[in-house]
Amino acid sequence: MAYFTGKDLELIEKLEFNSELVPSYDVIKNCLIWDDERPDGLTPDGYEKLCDLWIARSFIHREIPFSTWSLDPEYFDRIWKKAIASKFSWPGFERLKLTEKERKYYLREMKEKNNDDEGV
Repeated sequence: MAYFTGKDLELIEKLEFNSELVPSYDVIKNCLIWDDERPDGLTPDGYEKLCDLWIARSFIHREIPFSTWSLDPEYFDRIWKKAIASKFSWPGFERLKLTEKERKYYLREMKEKNNDDEGV
């Protein structure tokens, strides 16, 4: 089964990767988000799935296993694999490795906003 479907999939696949953008830090999700990764008009379910992808990618950015999430250790691994297997186009898949500048920004934001000293 596809990760995104219908209108949500169409909106996600219309997004275009822009390497010039800089990320913003989302303190609630503890992740980086670039403006070209979020389409307007997603359904509530589609937006929730997109949020899950940002959170899953944050594990990759921080180089920690998905299983460190204590509520459901397999959840983010499962949704990430499902999204990858669905083979849809999303600019966020182009940003699995942070630049040094992005890494420093992420670490600084985590420390300032969350008092989190977990590495990036």
